[in-house]
Amino acid sequence: MRYFDYIGNENLERLFLKKPQYFNRDTDKELLKYSLGAFIYVPATRYDMAYKTVSGKVMGDRPLAICLEDAVGAAGEEEAIKNLELILKNFKDNNVKNIDDIPLIFIRIKDANQLEKIKKIIKDYEKIITGILIPKCDSHLIEKIINILNSFKLTKMYVIPIIESKEFIYKENKDYYFENMYKTLLKYKDRVINIRIGIADLLGIYGIRRSKLFSMYDNIICTSFIHDVINYLNRPELDIPISGGVSELFNMDNEIIKNKYIEEIMLDKFHGFIGKTVIHPNQIKIVQALQVISYEDYMDAKNILNSTESIYGVSKGILGERMNEVNPHLLWAKKTLILSQIYGVLNEGVDYNELLEF
Repeated sequence: MRYFDYIGNENLERLFLKKPQYFNRDTDKELLKYSLGAFIYVPATRYDMAYKTVSGKVMGDRPLAICLEDAVGAAGEEEAIKNLELILKNFKDNNVKNIDDIPLIFIRIKDANQLEKIKKIIKDYEKIITGILIPKCDSHLIEKIINILNSFKLTKMYVIPIIESKEFIYKENKDYYFENMYKTLLKYKDRVINIRIGIADLLGIYGIRRSKLFSMYDNIICTSFIHDVINYLNRPELDIPISGGVSELFNMDNEIIKNKYIEEIMLDKFHGFIGKTVIHPNQIKIVQALQVISYEDYMDAKNILNSTESIYGVSKGILGERMNEVNPHLLWAKKTLILSQIYGVLNEGVDYNELLEF
């Protein structure tokens, strides 16, 4: 699969200095973990919606989670599990010609008991499932889920913890839970491909929901939580990408909603997050477009990496507007070049708005 595969070659040449490259579930983890981009949740109870997404009929979508948790009502679990099996069976029977035809499919489970319940499905379709999302996650649950997968002999299946419970926000608990999460992630870093944050759940603890007038960075609960997530978990020794929080606002014809969404994604990136959970196709193209590397960032990153052996530790940026400094900017430069492989690099003078025209 490849991002922006719905754009024709002529326009790709015009827009991209470096085009996005192909990737699949067997791509090396050091590259694959940065490739989740706009990661959409689809409820397993909605067969038509889920199958359409899995089979690539939603433009721009590649990574996805078939959800057996929040998107499924209390009485819908049995139907959701049946649909999950049907979706995977029909996709495998009708669409899989080679591995590059398979999107990154994750299953968002409700809990460990449900994972045991769907063992046969996971085993039967292990070759088209990339991993398991773990909601309401803490350090103990990560270990439990990985041990269950190991008991299924699925020792290479990835997991994605979702941090979204009160233990990580209440002042008297959070340090203990974050410290244990850090230790567990370090222990199992080869199995954890991404970390996600559940903004809606955390706001819900306080009886708050998003407003179209604000981004999550305008809310002190969110910013306090994000501070802790970055401080504990966005560390070089973990090197596990963290994605931006989901927004339930999806009417991108509303300029207020669209502009706030773009502002939030830009702030996600500025805080070191990569990609974003999405719940509606309208959000996908905006998230993907904003993951593409700018001409300035790409050229400056290359210059920094080429200067590591130079006698000069600083140089002028490609556009003459900023200073490149090897020591503090080195990690940024390395990540920028990795992301350029997945999302591509825009040509000089092109910005993300041109990608939204398709």
